[in-house]
Amino acid sequence: MSPALWGGSSSKEPLGAFAPPPMTNRIAFALLALILAFFLADYFWLNLGAPLFLGRKFIDFIEYIAFWR
Repeated sequence: MSPALWGGSSSKEPLGAFAPPPMTNRIAFALLALILAFFLADYFWLNLGAPLFLGRKFIDFIEYIAFWR
């Protein structure tokens, strides 16, 4: 068995029939707009504290990664 059969990561291998579409600038800007819209909605209407929650989870993630270092 070769890594290509396992879904290897070499860029020289063919992607097959189910190749994902490329990430374009249009898609990136749409995702950015959705994320910004969520944070603005959270700030003005929802009051969920999403930035604080995500910040705390990011710190936990950094500590978890530092453990494996």
